[in-house]
Amino acid sequence: MKQHLKIILSIIILIAIAVLIARMPNKPPASIKIGVIVPLSGNVAFLGEGVRNAAMLAQSQLHDTRLKYELIFEDDGFDPKRTASAAQKLISIDKVDAIVTLASSAGNIVNPIAEKNKVIHFAIASDPTIAKGNYNFIHWTPPKAEVETFIKELGRRKIRKIAIFGAHIPGIIAINNEMKRQIAGTEISIVDEEDFNFGETDFKTRILKAQEKQPDIYVLFAFSPELENVTKQLRELGVKTPITAIESFEQTDQPQLYEGNWYVNAADATNAFIDLYQNKYGKQPTLGSANAYDIVGMIANASEAAYAKTGKSSKDAIVSELLNIKGMSGALGDLTIDPEGFVISKAVVRMIRNGKPVTIGQ
Repeated sequence: MKQHLKIILSIIILIAIAVLIARMPNKPPASIKIGVIVPLSGNVAFLGEGVRNAAMLAQSQLHDTRLKYELIFEDDGFDPKRTASAAQKLISIDKVDAIVTLASSAGNIVNPIAEKNKVIHFAIASDPTIAKGNYNFIHWTPPKAEVETFIKELGRRKIRKIAIFGAHIPGIIAINNEMKRQIAGTEISIVDEEDFNFGETDFKTRILKAQEKQPDIYVLFAFSPELENVTKQLRELGVKTPITAIESFEQTDQPQLYEGNWYVNAADATNAFIDLYQNKYGKQPTLGSANAYDIVGMIANASEAAYAKTGKSSKDAIVSELLNIKGMSGALGDLTIDPEGFVISKAVVRMIRNGKPVTIGQ
């Protein structure tokens, strides 16, 4: 009889323990940490600030998620050495799950670091080689699409001879190479090409050399301050030849210099995102802001899907879910990631009007 009572008592105790365990709150999962490396100082700090603002805006829009999402910002000042040290710090000290970079120079530096450490890396960049590897992605309209739109616009405007002024950096080199590939066999020709490095200030000799070839238009591939310096020196020398660009006119905080000039840019942000950003920060989003917003959203979407399926949020599981993203709503419209790690988007033709970029075609 006593033995029977002991068995019953043991069963009651086990049931009580099971009930208590069931009622205990689950331990909250660790945060998904996203490191964002952008220039928050220097000549293009305004671009870094736009990316930072958009990333924080995206974070604020994540509701009812199972996981927590933490953003850690690092300022690289658009300096490759600082980009590398920032990436190492984010990985070794902050233990991030993902890194976001701005521009091809930064993306190329982080690509092998991310691949070696199995950390997800999203680059807002033109150079397609950055997407190589299992953990690297690009959210930017690719050079092929931008150049196709650019050449179409040149043809529409009956422009045949172009002179190129381009900074010697990976993203611009990728666009320039694609330009040469696509104009081969067409009526368009590059009559003069001038490349330069960061820090150069005097372009007048190069401009005079290019003018001898009588181009129909100057194509400026550059960041601030070289972009503004070339533009001002063209005017100082009395050059009346029109100017255009791919992306560059949105890589300056002096858009008034390019009033009335057309150019080609990456995909348009949606009106919904622009309104959301303006309501939050009281100004227009900058180049790359919409991409940063989307990247945070895609990482969160993939992390939630991975966790729902496996109860874990391993980086390999997140990568698999990223590659499953098809038609996700984002700041740049419906988002789809192709098998190579590119977020698909189209290029647009824009013009600076009243100091602001306005889309005029595709």
